[in-house]
Amino acid sequence: MKMKFLGTLALAGLAMTSCSKAKLASNFADEISTEESQINLPESGYEINVVEPTQASAEGYYTEGVIEYTKNGAVLATVDFGNGASDSQAIANVNGTSSGIELKKDNPYYKGKKSKYKKVIVEPIIKSDECDFIVSGIIKYYEIKSGDWVATVDFGDGTCDDIAIKTTGEGDYTFTVSAYFK
Repeated sequence: MKMKFLGTLALAGLAMTSCSKAKLASNFADEISTEESQINLPESGYEINVVEPTQASAEGYYTEGVIEYTKNGAVLATVDFGNGASDSQAIANVNGTSSGIELKKDNPYYKGKKSKYKKVIVEPIIKSDECDFIVSGIIKYYEIKSGDWVATVDFGDGTCDDIAIKTTGEGDYTFTVSAYFK
């Protein structure tokens, strides 16, 4: 009887672990599907040129350097990360208009719910007018409660597609972003 009880207890524990992992994965997928762009460009298919970047060691976002987004030799946008101060702000310049970009989001909301993840924007999240999906950008996700890194999502190189790469401690996984859109 004791062995049967322990077996049932072990199965219940396994089921609870699987449920919490599935719930975590579901919450994470929801957040990926609702990411908002920080920069909108008129077209995709651009090149990304990172000039003299410096990353903050603790957070992973750039604190110095510039990213240029170019197509056919023309600069579509630039993002200036500053002079090396470890702040979480950058300045985007698109068509002569400058705006601030927040590189760290500690308690963002999605679908009206408080996020379980702190997000560090390594490269700004970009959409183009001609594409339904994010075309470039890199986000590192950390659990808010523990501070542990969960995953990094790389949305691509500026090509209009729905492909992204999710990196976790278990490896890299290519997925289609459209599978998460509801």
